[in-house]
Amino acid sequence: MFVGAARRISVGIGILALSAGFLTGSPPALAARPTAIVSMGDSYISGESAGSYDPGTNQPGNFCHRSAVSEIHRTHIAADRQVNLACSGATTANVRLGGTPQNGEAPQADRLRTVAAQNDVKLIVLSIGGNDAGFTSIVLDCIKAYFQISSRCQDTWASKLPAALAATAPKIRQNLADIRTVMRQAGYADSSYQLVLQSYPSVVTDDNRYVFTKIFEGCPLRNDDAKWAKLTAVAQFSSTMASVARQAGARFLDMSRAFYGREVCANGISHAQEWGSGIKIDLAQLRNGVGGQLVQQSLHPNASGHTQFANCLTSFYGMSAAAARCIRGSNGNLTAVASSVAALSTVVIARTYPVIAEPAPITDRKKAYAKEAAR
Repeated sequence: MFVGAARRISVGIGILALSAGFLTGSPPALAARPTAIVSMGDSYISGESAGSYDPGTNQPGNFCHRSAVSEIHRTHIAADRQVNLACSGATTANVRLGGTPQNGEAPQADRLRTVAAQNDVKLIVLSIGGNDAGFTSIVLDCIKAYFQISSRCQDTWASKLPAALAATAPKIRQNLADIRTVMRQAGYADSSYQLVLQSYPSVVTDDNRYVFTKIFEGCPLRNDDAKWAKLTAVAQFSSTMASVARQAGARFLDMSRAFYGREVCANGISHAQEWGSGIKIDLAQLRNGVGGQLVQQSLHPNASGHTQFANCLTSFYGMSAAAARCIRGSNGNLTAVASSVAALSTVVIARTYPVIAEPAPITDRKKAYAKEAAR
C-alpha cells in the first residue's frame, strides 16, 4: 500500500516537474541544445541582392537567394546558430502551417518544427506580406510610368493599396499565430523567446542625384512616384504590420525610415554608400533561362543594408520596448529607437503627390551622360 502510494506520489511529482518545465519554456532537454536565432519570410530578409547565396538557393528550381551575409547572420546577438528559413518571393501561404510549398520546400512554419526541436530558439524574426499586397506589380507599374508607357503608378495604386493591405493583414496575423503554435507544441512558453515582425524600408527616394541617366544608374523612376513610394506606400505597409503585431502579441520593428539618405541614387552619396540595390538585370542568369530571376535582385537591401538591419535588430533584441523604429544614429549606423506599437500602427492616409516635371527618358547612354555632365 505504502509502496504504491509512494510510486503515485513520485509519478505525480515527476508530472508536476515536467509541466513546470513546459510552462517556463524550459523542456528538460532544452538547456542542452545549441541556442539559435531564426529568420522567416520573404526576399527582404532572405538576403536577396546581398550575394553570397547558400548552395542550392541560386539555381533553377530554387531561387530563394538565402545569403550568408543576410540580416540574421550579421547580428551581434549571442547564439550558437543562425537559421535562415526565408525565401525570395515567399507569400504568407508559403509560411503558413500546412500552406503552399515553395521551390520544393515545405512551408516555413512546418520547417520551423525541426529547428525548434533541435535548438533552444531565442528569437524568430518575420518579414512577410509584400508579395501578397502586390509589391512586384507596384514596382513594374512605377517603371512603366517612367518610360511613359502608362500613367503614374501612384495614380493607380493610391486607391488600391489600402484594400490590398487590409486583405493581407489577417494572413500575416495567421503566420504569427502558426509560429506560436509550432513553438508551443515544441514545449516553449511564449515568453521564452522573442517573436518579431519586421516591416520594409524604402529603397527609393525623390531626392535623386540623377536626371538624365536614371536608366543607367539603376533608378528609372519618376521623382513624384518615388516620393509616394517612400512617404506613403512604405508607411502604409508599416502601419498595417504594426497593427497586426499589436493584435498578435508580437514585437514590431519598423524599417520604414531605415534607409533615409542611403537609398538608391540618393543625393549627396555615391553608389558605394547606398544600402539598397537599384533596378538591375542579372545577365549571368540568362544561363538559367528567361524569367523573373533576371531582375529579382532589384530594389532590395544589399549586403550593407543587411548589416544595418542586423545592427537595428541587435539593438531591439536588447531592449524591453514592444516596438521600435530603426533610425540612422550619429555614428551613421542603424539603431532601434523605442516606440509604442499603438503609435506605429496609426493609419496612414492614402494620398497622391503633385506632378514633378520629368524629362523624357534618354536610352542612348552617350547622350544621357553628356546631358547629365552639362546639367
